[in-house]
Amino acid sequence: MQQLNQRRLGTAERTTTTPELDQAAFSEWRTIYSLPSIRLVAAFNRLKIYQAALTAAGAPIAFALGQAGHVASDALGIYAAIGVSGLITLTLASYASTNLVGFIYINEQQDMLKLAYVDFWGRRVETLVEVDDLLPSWERGATSRLRFVLPITLRSDDKRRYKLLNRFGNIADPQLFEGLFGD
Repeated sequence: MQQLNQRRLGTAERTTTTPELDQAAFSEWRTIYSLPSIRLVAAFNRLKIYQAALTAAGAPIAFALGQAGHVASDALGIYAAIGVSGLITLTLASYASTNLVGFIYINEQQDMLKLAYVDFWGRRVETLVEVDDLLPSWERGATSRLRFVLPITLRSDDKRRYKLLNRFGNIADPQLFEGLFGD
């Protein structure tokens, strides 16, 4: 199999190998999996950005109010501790939801999948994956410790992993889904 070329197009990531696959990007796509709560996950991942901005903007204000005597002198320390601990908590929680798949589409020829997932910053990213590049659960050997998370791994890049919440998602075609991803 040829080495996959990756090009970044805005917030969408396309993975292609041949010009024929470029034409597959313009074919009809059918949804086979959707996660209704993916927008909440994306909003949660973006929340850390707002937390950091609020903490950074409010620290000088808390310092100035403390120097003017309007609040206690340790208000800046309390404000910073709450802001930074909240930011750390949100960041760690974002690592758990990074690469969480919200939608899976399949083309008409059923040889390409389009995975739409949430990145660390809460943006939707789409990537094209060949069906033959999927590593099924029975070939991985080890089952997931967390039964509600199904890892999606690729043969071409075993470090790239996607997370699938198959119990909480809507599966439009269960037979096709099981054929692609296993149980």
